Amino acid sequence: MDANTFRWVLIVIAVLLAVGIYLYGLHQGRLRKRSANETFTREEIDSAFVEDEQLDVELSNLNQVLKDNEDDENFDEILVSPAAEEKQPSLAFPDPEIFVPTSLAAKDEDRLVSYHLRHGDFRLITGEEADAAMQDSGLELNAEGFLEFREEGEVAFQVASLTAPGDFSDIGKLEFATLGFNCFIDLDLCENPRLAFEAMLKKIDELVRLLNVEVYKSNQDLLTISDVTSVREKLA
Repeated sequence: MDANTFRWVLIVIAVLLAVGIYLYGLHQGRLRKRSANETFTREEIDSAFVEDEQLDVELSNLNQVLKDNEDDENFDEILVSPAAEEKQPSLAFPDPEIFVPTSLAAKDEDRLVSYHLRHGDFRLITGEEADAAMQDSGLELNAEGFLEFREEGEVAFQVASLTAPGDFSDIGKLEFATLGFNCFIDLDLCENPRLAFEAMLKKIDELVRLLNVEVYKSNQDLLTISDVTSVREKLA
């Protein structure tokens, strides 16, 4: 074998050896990677087990929350369902009964001017609130238990309670409460009805501001300017 041929043989052997080493290195790398993926230490296994337990607990809690939310949403849907609401009976509560003393109930409507001062929602007025309004507006308690206002020494109008027994005799007691004030003028006993009516309107305006109430006619319609004008013309 000449020198040139021998040289080429060595070159081929070197190339084959290099390729073999390269391929062997790739194979070993793949084996190490596979071994690393399939092999866990005891610490890693325990850690994974703990994480799995925590995950199970969190998923369980999440499922419970989702179930509760779903139940709430279904309940809300039932509440706002128009079809369901139509089937539900009306639960409107009757208005509290407004008390009118016998002496007033027996009067002819044409001989009595009567206005009710109360809250629109029939909220009670406490004894403390009623007493303060009485004092601030200059009303006095008479022998019959009604409140009264005097103009030029004469009784202009009186005030009954809208809650039985219809008077304010117990206004100083802690348990006293009333639906409101019934301001009235008995035209058969009043010497100057027009003067009395104007005095009552003025005091009603004060009581409305003091008690934050509204003014109703005896038929429970709200009092209007037209109603006041009509009574003024009647008393002129």
